[in-house]
Amino acid sequence: MISGEIKRFLRDDGMIKVSRSLKELSYKGYQAQEVLGRKLGREPSVTELAEYLDVSPEELTMAMDACTDVESLHRPVYKKEGQEISLMEKVGKEDGAEERVLDHLLLKELLTSLDKEERKLIYLRYFAEKTQTQVGKEMGISQVQVSRMEKKILKNLRERI
Repeated sequence: MISGEIKRFLRDDGMIKVSRSLKELSYKGYQAQEVLGRKLGREPSVTELAEYLDVSPEELTMAMDACTDVESLHRPVYKKEGQEISLMEKVGKEDGAEERVLDHLLLKELLTSLDKEERKLIYLRYFAEKTQTQVGKEMGISQVQVSRMEKKILKNLRERI
């Protein structure tokens, strides 16, 4: 009687309710995985497991996925010197890829609107990372002229944004 109640509790009182048939199929799937793994000497595929259990691969996959353990988003994934980072902080962060693509497209459009000399100045200053003096020597103008021209170009670009 007591062992039956313990089994019922473990089966029915998970964080997510899963039908008994799915739980049983999942359990059989894990057992079959061990048996076939030893027999084949490698990890069996879902198709091999499904054939062994005489069910469809989709049904077996659904059962095994439904019975996987739930992971708390508040579980710490990093702890050091009193600092803690939860799984939610790692998963919830966007990498900003879309924003970088949009920024790149905007920058490309703005740079193509500049004349050849202005584009060269911006390229040398911000992409080649040269000083105003170096840019002036390369373009045949003074550092002061580079500074004024750069200031004017940046002001115009800001206004367009």
